[in-house]
Amino acid sequence: MIQRAIVPVVLAALAALVGTPAAAAPACDDECRIDAARAYVEALATHDASAVPLHPEATRVEAGIQTGFSGEQIRRDLEHGPQYRVIEAVRDARFVADGETVVAEFALDLVVPVVGSRVHEVFTFEDGRIRTIVADIALTARLSPAA
Repeated sequence: MIQRAIVPVVLAALAALVGTPAAAAPACDDECRIDAARAYVEALATHDASAVPLHPEATRVEAGIQTGFSGEQIRRDLEHGPQYRVIEAVRDARFVADGETVVAEFALDLVVPVVGSRVHEVFTFEDGRIRTIVADIALTARLSPAA
């Protein structure tokens, strides 16, 4: 009788040691990746990155200089970083998915009324989360405030 009582305990201990197979990450198709990139782009102006699915090891490179070193740091910068506080609005955003990559093109209106920028960002994904962001930004003249 004692041996029968031990079997479930031994099986539970073995399962804990070996681990159960991790649940497969839900599939992330082109629409899912575009939604993730869109959430990031919107967070540039809203300063709310809660909906941005960043990989823990996400990185960001802007103009060839690494500016993001982890998902947590990128999220913190989006929400509190002074470099994003100058962004007033995002306009004319276009997104194109190609496999594990999304390319975003958009304009930023900055708090300085005569300056804006055009942005080209390339996002790559891992497990349905943004893994890398490579940004190229060009300042532009803004002749009239955004509507």
